[in-house]
Amino acid sequence: MYNMGLYFFEIKGKYFVYDINTTACAAISPVALNILPDLKKNSHDNLSQKYRNIYSDKQISLCLKQCQELLDTGKFGSASPAYRHHIQKDLISIVLHVAHTCNMQCQYCYADNGEFGNKPGLMSEEVMRKALTLAFEQGKRSDFLEVGFFGGEPLLNFRLIRKAVEHVRTQARLTDKMVNFSLTSNATLLNAEIMSFLAEEKFSLIFSLDGPAKIHDRMRLDKKGGPTHQLILQHILTFKENYSNRFMVRGTFTATTPNFAEQVLYLNELGFDSISVEPAQLEDSHPHCISPDGKILRILHEYDTLADIYVEHLITGRPIRFFHFDDALRRIIFPEPYHKQCGAGGGLVAVAPDGRLFPCFEAVVEDENCIGHVDTGFDRQKRLRFQKIHADTKKVCRDCWIKYSCGGGCHAFNIRYNNNINVPYEPNCLLIKHRYKLAAWILAKIVEQGDEALEKLKSHVSIKPADPACHPEQSQ
Repeated sequence: MYNMGLYFFEIKGKYFVYDINTTACAAISPVALNILPDLKKNSHDNLSQKYRNIYSDKQISLCLKQCQELLDTGKFGSASPAYRHHIQKDLISIVLHVAHTCNMQCQYCYADNGEFGNKPGLMSEEVMRKALTLAFEQGKRSDFLEVGFFGGEPLLNFRLIRKAVEHVRTQARLTDKMVNFSLTSNATLLNAEIMSFLAEEKFSLIFSLDGPAKIHDRMRLDKKGGPTHQLILQHILTFKENYSNRFMVRGTFTATTPNFAEQVLYLNELGFDSISVEPAQLEDSHPHCISPDGKILRILHEYDTLADIYVEHLITGRPIRFFHFDDALRRIIFPEPYHKQCGAGGGLVAVAPDGRLFPCFEAVVEDENCIGHVDTGFDRQKRLRFQKIHADTKKVCRDCWIKYSCGGGCHAFNIRYNNNINVPYEPNCLLIKHRYKLAAWILAKIVEQGDEALEKLKSHVSIKPADPACHPEQSQ
């Protein structure tokens, strides 16, 4: 329900008001659903008379006091300053697709088993050096550069990764630039040499593990169709115990493996500090796709179940990690509107093994997303297409209450599933909204436990996960 820049919603028996412009969110009483909009219109004097037949004088008086306190914070109902979109040209993050090939055949892979349109190959040292030269030249005004490695399975080209890191370190010293490295891997190829290198260079890491073997081995198979859970788990635990715990473990769920609360709990029981379990992003016709209505309702119900578990664990002093609740809670506790989900095509670009430039590592799937080449630089107009877009340029997003919390969705998903960069991918929108509402409910439940419980929650969610440059759901 919208009213003068405010959005009211109910979730699991609790009521909330959300300011569309500031992204502030607060729990309210059912009485305030009527009174708060009137208060915002400065109708204070007539409210007792207006609602006398609906609420008691005590209810109205208490609600008036609480609503006025809410408005006095300045976070609800205030006009937001006009947004002036900044076109980001300076590179701060580059992702090298060092391997368009993979040693696994996951059942839900969106990238043709790592071959991205049947174009398998490894990035050459020549392309790597040209890409990094471009990154340093295009990022001169920034004192920071993130260099990511992606695939397929990037560790199939570990030799090149080592050379790239050495090259970046040299250039960073010459230009007085801070650098960070990230990598997403299936963890099958981890060995002592690779683990030591990743830890010493302080990589931000995502390792893929879908939870218990009965779920993981149903989807994540090797090239011979065999299970991979035992090998991957052994490698990740070895890395955690002997080298570093600075990584995220990321699982995937599908329409045929919808009980993802079990996956989340399993990964938490293993003691990982950063955990995300994401929906597989697939075409509607794919047998594992969650988007048809009946299937996605099942997924929304599972999030409800996980929210109950999340609260129970917080109250009993056994908090669990789950990226989407942790992150949404941070956004509610520390509200800050933003107009883009990421810097795709602006501060962030990706490079395919053949040297073509793309707005992000997710967008490499579609050839039409190409925005240049390492030999010739950027095609200004094609790059600008991605740089100019934000939540307010998309008609569907302009009318959406959560637009400044989600930033208008993923460009690559919009192109892939709607063939239109301006039309958000609806299943993803539904999940974002539902997870946000559940996070608001979680916070309200913890507030009921008192100040000590709230401080523990704040401490729990303020720890940022060791993410690569982009959102974990964009690296399947």
